[in-house]
Amino acid sequence: MKSKTLSNEKARVTVEARQRGKAYKLLNSDLGEVGEGSLWYDAKADHAADEMRRIKDDLLRAGKKIDVNTFDKDACVILHRELDLPPNLVASDGFWRWLAVEKFFDIVEARMTRKVGSAVHLRNYGIDAPVTDGRIAILWFRANMVYDAESNDPYHLAKQPAHTDFWESAIIRHRYAWSPNLARAFVRFQYRDPSSDKAYLHSTNANGVRELYKRLKRLHTTISFEYLSEEEIWEILEEKSADLKRA
Repeated sequence: MKSKTLSNEKARVTVEARQRGKAYKLLNSDLGEVGEGSLWYDAKADHAADEMRRIKDDLLRAGKKIDVNTFDKDACVILHRELDLPPNLVASDGFWRWLAVEKFFDIVEARMTRKVGSAVHLRNYGIDAPVTDGRIAILWFRANMVYDAESNDPYHLAKQPAHTDFWESAIIRHRYAWSPNLARAFVRFQYRDPSSDKAYLHSTNANGVRELYKRLKRLHTTISFEYLSEEEIWEILEEKSADLKRA
């Protein structure tokens, strides 16, 4: 399957112009292409963006800025369900840049604005940054990595009200998270009550869950987590965190 892409430099020019309030439109000549065969139906992204805007607007009516944890747990499900992405597009940095800049610009700006008048950092569009820094890609990967096909609700773990730092630092940006069994077990381990954002290990202390990230990364050089059951992984998590600070 093929789709449009956007180069790093063209994405930079477009985002910086739009952030200055200019109605900068991308032309077909500005775009590249990835893949072959049938064209990915990009109206899927339009539909996802409309749904995410409704969530964004509801949250903004309730407060001066978006509750990012609430937004993310709903938005990630919408993205994953609606986009239905093939692997070759998931692997394309240029595809994610085009998607973020062309389809979700206003959403990224609203989600990542810290205070009025401040500019959203370009890395949130995948500009001068790895794909796992892009905000739209982060949300999609969150739902994809812990997708639970055996559950009545395959997105129940993605909806877990865990802190956004845990999703990004523990699940998405660490290489070991590409093992779905580990990702699912880790969410269950750190957030044991599905309805609560209370963590098991301390979230910010250097001797809390952040130390466990490092230990798991070292283990991944000798253990193939993808071949272990979630129960076996849970035992490893218990063992490697026994001396760490709890929340």
